[in-house]
Amino acid sequence: MKVLALDVSTKTGWAVFEPPVGTAEWVGKGVKIETSASGWGLKKYGLIKNPKKVQEYGVYPWSYLNACSAMAQQLLKLANEEKPDAIVIEETNGSKARYTQKVLEMLHCCLLDRLAVYMTGTPVYYVNSSEWRKTLGLVLSKEDKKANKKLKVAKKLSAATGKKLNRTELGIRGIVNKKHIAIRYVNDTYCKNFLVKDNDICDAICLGTAYLKGCSICDGK
Repeated sequence: MKVLALDVSTKTGWAVFEPPVGTAEWVGKGVKIETSASGWGLKKYGLIKNPKKVQEYGVYPWSYLNACSAMAQQLLKLANEEKPDAIVIEETNGSKARYTQKVLEMLHCCLLDRLAVYMTGTPVYYVNSSEWRKTLGLVLSKEDKKANKKLKVAKKLSAATGKKLNRTELGIRGIVNKKHIAIRYVNDTYCKNFLVKDNDICDAICLGTAYLKGCSICDGK
């Protein structure tokens, strides 16, 4: 069995999972897989993005359709190459930026349309971001909260006094948020060294890991 996890957006993070080498199904395959605590392995991962900005794909509204179509085609190619037994996609969240939301929803539609035609029989599951985070226990630690509070207080003091904020002196790099926690989880679980710029890949890895751990599937309600 193989699972493809997708954090779908204009910069789509993806991850492929398979049972680890040594299980009956994969003995002798020679596939290098980094095993997680879930008993499954992270085989490969990456980031797919269009070479141009959405607005560069023609005149509005066709620019949106063309950009989403191009991304969906790249994701379909990935799915065809990997031939997963299941595809897991992160559910969309609402956004106040209407054009960002527009392209995101359109992209999901374009992808599903292609999967329905060219990946017939492959089940597709959606998972809420809040669900995969809960399944993996991704919350701010006491240390994270203390550091965030310390930085917040320091910023207020800096604004009031006009003195430049020295984060190095304070021993603080910046606010710890959900993205940082996901990256930290992936690095700890799979012995990686991902950075903040790799957050889309890490979200896909977390999504796939949570699915394999039995997180709840979104039913569209």
